[in-house]
Amino acid sequence: MSKIAIKTNGSFNAGIVLLRKHTDLSITDIKHKIENKDFFAETNANDIDDMEELKVLVDHLLKLGAEVNIFDSDKYGEMVFEYQEISYDEFIHTIDRLKEVMEELQDVSDALSDED
Repeated sequence: MSKIAIKTNGSFNAGIVLLRKHTDLSITDIKHKIENKDFFAETNANDIDDMEELKVLVDHLLKLGAEVNIFDSDKYGEMVFEYQEISYDEFIHTIDRLKEVMEELQDVSDALSDED
């Protein structure tokens, strides 16, 4: 299962409350993760709801001026689960592609239901 994770670099006090809301981590844990350049949010890359929630968090952090790094654990679908950094555009493309797949699956499901 592919995962998407994010982290931010440097001191980032303005977004700590936002991170706390989205991650349920304590302020101390968030500061520790930022200082140690650890991942502070991670989600299943195949769950559209989780991916869209992560996008909301990334967008808010970017608006606050944070440097956000996005990582994919299986960037090329090769079943290699080491995190590799991806661009924001690749992240958005992943979400768009997942939406398309979900829509196609719904269309197939609807067509199969209509045949019954």
